Amino acid sequence: MPQFSPAEKEKLRQDLIDAGKKLFAAQGLKKTSLEQLTAATGIAKSTFYAFYDSKEALYLDLLELESAGMEERVWAAVEKQSDAYNGIIAYLRQMVLELKTNPLTKKLIMHPQEMELLRRRVPPEFIERKLQRNVIPLMNYIEQQQIKGEIINKDSGVIVGMMRAAMLIEVHKQEFDEKLYAEIEEIMFHAVASALTISPVSTKE
Repeated sequence: MPQFSPAEKEKLRQDLIDAGKKLFAAQGLKKTSLEQLTAATGIAKSTFYAFYDSKEALYLDLLELESAGMEERVWAAVEKQSDAYNGIIAYLRQMVLELKTNPLTKKLIMHPQEMELLRRRVPPEFIERKLQRNVIPLMNYIEQQQIKGEIINKDSGVIVGMMRAAMLIEVHKQEFDEKLYAEIEEIMFHAVASALTISPVSTKE
């Protein structure tokens, strides 16, 4: 492989990231080939492997880049709330908005086979380390609110599971009447927040 300067390496990495975003969002992980990625960036396969072990590793890197900005926006919305009830609703609203605007994250959730492909090709500990980045802040928030007496005393994994289940309504959006969907989604979020919190009713919007 040719020797590249630090600036050239950075440009090549960015080119791969840009090409990966477009191809994975349009075709998904399975249908995107290594040949397409290298053709889009004008590099040889050997050069690709100098940056990533596989297309799956590039996909995970892109997910992590998406999630970094996503987490910042989500927690900014949550921190504006004065109690856990409204904090949970803010979290759900912002996460669903992120699903709509982050194509790779949405594709991974809507097409479970994409995650299965990742799990077969990438070491499990590598995947878990990256995925836990999203889960740990939420579990910490839940535990803090439980200490304050605002979230029910259930295992944090159960609470995370309920919140994830509520977010999955976005995946099934096409199954609902388009005119009713926004109201259905909002009632769902309020119902989940109400079930998970023990704040006085007067504080709940």
